[in-house]
Amino acid sequence: MDTITFPDAGSGNIKEIKKICFEKNRCGRVRRTSKEHEPVISDHFVEWNLYQALFVEFLGTTIYVFIATIPHYDTSAPGMALIALIACFGKISGGHFNPAVTIGVSLCGRLSLKATILYPVVQMVGGLLGAALTRAIQPPLSYIDNVYYFENGVTVIGDDVKPGWAVFCEGLITFFLVLTYLMCTMDKKKTNWMLSSLAIGFISQANILAASYITGGSMNPSRSFGPAVCISVFTKNVWKHHYVYWVGPIVGSALAAFVWRCFHWQWSCLLLPK
Repeated sequence: MDTITFPDAGSGNIKEIKKICFEKNRCGRVRRTSKEHEPVISDHFVEWNLYQALFVEFLGTTIYVFIATIPHYDTSAPGMALIALIACFGKISGGHFNPAVTIGVSLCGRLSLKATILYPVVQMVGGLLGAALTRAIQPPLSYIDNVYYFENGVTVIGDDVKPGWAVFCEGLITFFLVLTYLMCTMDKKKTNWMLSSLAIGFISQANILAASYITGGSMNPSRSFGPAVCISVFTKNVWKHHYVYWVGPIVGSALAAFVWRCFHWQWSCLLLPK
């Protein structure tokens, strides 16, 4: 352990200001040690790192929503996209791309207050842009007349599904998704983003397939909000039960954070981020 001292500007004497612990890695470099419970994106990060993380969340959400909403005949597309995005950008921002995931991480005490506020903002903007790109590349007539797009691009509950059960369904599949994310990524020292991306992508795709005829399997408010805004030019029915895609994921995410804390017995942390 080394103690670093700094000169006191007011006097010429040397005054100890702060003690910082360092450890050397095998290459002989010196790096700051971090505690295991240190937030993924915390206030100790410089502003530029936070801006990078915000840009990555915006870009990743845009790509994901575009791929999830564009008409496709392979239902595995969203899951594969999520695997690639988390593997690429997980180390920078945590690879949320979903306000529900951000809420879960925040309730586990692993996200700063500033990031907790700004992440969902850029994710919603990214969802809008991704859905707008889907609308832009398609002819106007095919956009509204394409029944396949309306069933898969825009998330609406099934004809015979009651709103209460739709909320339950979205909450349940979001619980599965967020709990998988928390269990795979919250241990910073042991997180393998390649393997974690596979687990998160697989559970996401399994949820989409399981709930496709009930709610569309959104699990993501930004994924539902963007397409709803874009198609609302043609029809207003899309907003009838839109609350399902906010209430369900938020409740499911909060429950996943509660279960994660039970597993790790980390009740000494505040529920809200520092």
